[in-house]
Amino acid sequence: MNEPLKKIGDAAEFLGTTTRTLRFYEEEGLITARRTIGGTRYYSTADLARLSAILHLVQAGIPLQLVKTLATTRAQCQTGADSSQRLHAVLNSLQTQLDTQITALTQLKADVAFAATTLQSCFDCANPPTRSGCPQCAINQLLTVSQLLNLIWEQEPDCD
Repeated sequence: MNEPLKKIGDAAEFLGTTTRTLRFYEEEGLITARRTIGGTRYYSTADLARLSAILHLVQAGIPLQLVKTLATTRAQCQTGADSSQRLHAVLNSLQTQLDTQITALTQLKADVAFAATTLQSCFDCANPPTRSGCPQCAINQLLTVSQLLNLIWEQEPDCD
């Protein structure tokens, strides 16, 4: 049964990425495209599923080296037992990394919500948006509560 293959441009469009990205993943050994004599790359449904998984991991902030480890470990092993044990360790490490990221993102999300709500109190403020222009601003007292507000507010002037 001959399955339909997608040319690289069609595959990139289908996956929501660029042809350069697909070529890069091939250069990194994450995928092997079928090629015509003229060099045109073609991708099967299985290739597209593999590329989709790669893109999903990379877009989630997983380092490419870890993605490469996941993509290539089975082929480097002599037995299913060796493969599954190695990959299990990698996946456990990934789970720990994701838990850390989720905690950090949850805290950041709360800080963004706090900063956005806090800034609403300035919607009708006619003062200049500086510490000296609005020294009585209540937000000045909240800078110890929010890392994001510290970034948004201007730096204090240097002391001479």
